[in-house]
Amino acid sequence: MPEAPPDLAARVNEFAQELIDTSSGILGEPVGFKAQVGTSRSRPQIVVAQSEPLGIPVRVEGETLLRLLVEFRCRWNSEQRYLAAEQSSFSVRVENVNEPLFRYDYIRTAHESVPVAHLNVHAHRDEIVWAMMMAHTNRGKRRRKDASKGKIPRISTLHFPLGGQRHRPTLEDVFEMLIHEFGVQHSDAAEHLIAAGRRRFRSVQTAVAARDDPTAAADALRELGYRVVEPDEAAPARADRLEQY
Repeated sequence: MPEAPPDLAARVNEFAQELIDTSSGILGEPVGFKAQVGTSRSRPQIVVAQSEPLGIPVRVEGETLLRLLVEFRCRWNSEQRYLAAEQSSFSVRVENVNEPLFRYDYIRTAHESVPVAHLNVHAHRDEIVWAMMMAHTNRGKRRRKDASKGKIPRISTLHFPLGGQRHRPTLEDVFEMLIHEFGVQHSDAAEHLIAAGRRRFRSVQTAVAARDDPTAAADALRELGYRVVEPDEAAPARADRLEQY
């Protein structure tokens, strides 16, 4: 890793280790991540990705079925206290196939016609249905049983997570996607109304999210210079909301 400020180097290594611990713990085998720090001294760019160039092997019955490619592009925030994510990408590929089945992307400075956080589905129907049927789970067993009776699994039964209770897409997101991607007819006021509706929704969700983890909310406000006084009986964090799929 190129030379970096001590605090930055420590935080990058800590982040990479978090990814190692989480991925290794989930998959039950060692998973490596590597970090690279750019040479810019003002706000060096950091790239953290899996060590295996082909992607993290994801196995079914001991055989590698899929590959997971993970990449974070971060920068030291303006106060040089935290890593700020500029981009992230999570791609899932079938073993020995270059094009992903699907990819989750986050781009902080995305073009106005592209959602900051979005999901791209690349797979052809045959590829993703095959992967669905290979699953050694109750769902996979049902799919194979249905297929034996001539009922081929449908991609429409595949569920993609999109942020849980607090970070789910809004109706305004759907309208804007239809406008940009399909050119649907819209009023001159559409842009203003979409922005206003999205702002209302996210403001409410920010307030509710603070109730999910009051301590984290209070810490964030203190960092912004607010005076926050804890009550005699502080409300605990709601694990059911913070951990929900």
